[in-house]
Parts: sequence; structure tokens; C-alpha cells
Amino acid sequence: MKFFIVLAALVVIVLICDKYESKLPPPISWIYALWKKFSHVLGIIMTFIILTVLWIVGFGVYAIVMKPFAYLARYKREPESFWIESEVTTADSMKHQF
Repeated sequence: MKFFIVLAALVVIVLICDKYESKLPPPISWIYALWKKFSHVLGIIMTFIILTVLWIVGFGVYAIVMKPFAYLARYKREPESFWIESEVTTADSMKHQF
């Protein structure tokens, strides 16, 4: 329970610092500026890690699941001909095409 109280207090402090950033005294503004730079770098690193893991897991599982279907499709029998029989057309059938 103490953890959530401390976490909530830190969130409130950061929100207040963000709202009144231009009015902060110098030592606090320096610490807040360092915190913003650190959090930006941490966000870039975490985004890279999370997206890499999701890419590997997502497409890896997809490839493993789809591999048996690719083998089945490879041995599918092709038709002997792709010719489609059509009906004989007359001049009367071409009057009202649309």
C-alpha cells in the first residue's frame, strides 16, 4: 500500500512540475530537465525493445503456424487447363450490354 502512495505522490509532483515548469526555482528546474532527458532516452530504448520483441514473437509464431499450410499448397494439384467454356454470342445479345 505504501508503494502506491509513494507512486501517486511522485505522479502528482511530476504533474505539478510539468504545469509550472517556467516558474520552478533553479535547482528543481535542473533536476526536472535532467529527468525529462532521461525519460526521453529511456522511452526510446524501451520502445525499441518492446517493438523488437513483438515483431519476433508476432511474425515468428505466424511463420511457424503458416509453414504446414505452405507445404500443403505446394502439392496441390493444378488443373489440366485454365480454359473457360463460353456461350456462343449473337449480334442480338450485344445490343444491351450494360
